[in-house]
Amino acid sequence: MAEDDGSNPNPLSGLDDSDLRANVYEGGYKTWECSIDLARYLLDHSVDAGHVVELGCGSAVPSLVLFRSALKGKGGGRRFTLTDYNADVLRCVTVPNLLLAWVGGLKEDESKEVFPESGNPLLRKEEENGDLYLTPEVIGGFQKALSSAVISLTLLSGSWSPVPILLDLIPSTPELDTFILGSETIYSPASLEAFVETITALMKRVETAKTLVAAKRVYFGVGGSVDGFRAACVERGCVANEVEFEGLGGESEGGVRRCLIEVRLF
Repeated sequence: MAEDDGSNPNPLSGLDDSDLRANVYEGGYKTWECSIDLARYLLDHSVDAGHVVELGCGSAVPSLVLFRSALKGKGGGRRFTLTDYNADVLRCVTVPNLLLAWVGGLKEDESKEVFPESGNPLLRKEEENGDLYLTPEVIGGFQKALSSAVISLTLLSGSWSPVPILLDLIPSTPELDTFILGSETIYSPASLEAFVETITALMKRVETAKTLVAAKRVYFGVGGSVDGFRAACVERGCVANEVEFEGLGGESEGGVRRCLIEVRLF
């Protein structure tokens, strides 16, 4: 972000006094509480799906958990599709986080190949906040790691609707097990309806699929709720069940209660 070439006059346009602005900026620069809940859950549970789709990814913290596992050969051969409303979020937050996740997991001998002179900046104990420069070695090493682990990345920006257009952009085959992730994606009735329509369409085109959604039970002032989400799922032929998980935050932290919802087709 610091080395932006100036081609985009305001890459940080979303960083202001508002968490989101409808149809302009949808909150992708902020790591929301529920995404941490979802990441905690994924750390404790194995996922074997060949295709991971995170809708409204932003910083993509849940996907980073699965991405790190795939890089280590745990569930390798995965395809990741990450979507966010704002292209700048994908460019300035999502992709850098993927790269940081890779660099942070390098072994000592691997670090020497990528950082032959300076050493891995993320492993320097004397520096609390180090700079990572995108040298040809870093970019090449990242691409090599993706190739070795047979990982493919698809990044999409824009609205989920119209859903048929989005589906054309997301690679898939009927036999490709699909695991869909979403955090704080049901905050308003309009967002909720578009999200449910999208996940339903994605699940219907493969033989095996499920969606895991982390959300606050009620979004005061904007109208979204878990009850509304579950009702919308039923209307579209899905069953949405709450997942038991002790790692959830919310009331114990002095805030609105949060939960995880698993969605499958009937």
